[in-house]
Amino acid sequence: MKWYVIENEDKRKYMTSRVTEDILIEKGWGNGYVAVPPTHPLHLGNITQEKISLVQSLDVNGGITYNDWGDGVNAPKDWWVFGFDTAHFGDTIEKWPKEAVEAETKRLFSQLLDIELGEL
Repeated sequence: MKWYVIENEDKRKYMTSRVTEDILIEKGWGNGYVAVPPTHPLHLGNITQEKISLVQSLDVNGGITYNDWGDGVNAPKDWWVFGFDTAHFGDTIEKWPKEAVEAETKRLFSQLLDIELGEL
């Protein structure tokens, strides 16, 4: 799996990764991940029902399918990582090429930034 780091206008980082293709099941190009610092309201070190509801309300392809601590390589170990994938029924490489996965990752980043800024 190869990681790509992309930045938005204010230089906050978010990541996308490429997944290997499965010849049995057609799917999109990859997965998108956004890592948030411990100060973010949705950092799940202390899980509450309100946080779970907010995570479930994030609007990305197939919903949030990954959330865990950073691995210390791609995201700091004390950060929390949210991710989505493009391996759902109906997802194809034509519908989800690299550019679409990057755009969806930016959308996830924007939603998490809005939550951090109290705008969502």
